[in-house]
Amino acid sequence: MNLSEQIDSIELKIRQLVSQMERIQHENTALQDENKQLKAELDRQKGVSNALKDKLENTQRVVDSQRNGKTEQSEKLREQLDQYIHEIDKCIEWLHKH
Repeated sequence: MNLSEQIDSIELKIRQLVSQMERIQHENTALQDENKQLKAELDRQKGVSNALKDKLENTQRVVDSQRNGKTEQSEKLREQLDQYIHEIDKCIEWLHKH
């Protein structure tokens, strides 16, 4: 192989490397853009997730407070019923005596 052929071979390889480098740079740019978009979507999804988590916690607090309120209300009603039953028993006892 003479000098001219070697130079042509080297030049061809350099062109191939330049072409490959340009393709890789283009691919790298596309991947960076996609990465930015995915990060933005991830941030948006995290915001949505946090908002839903807050709503769930608020709903759970409301449900818990309603349960506690119903429990307290049920207890008060039970006490009233016990008091009424006690009064009815007294009335029945009084009726039996008279």
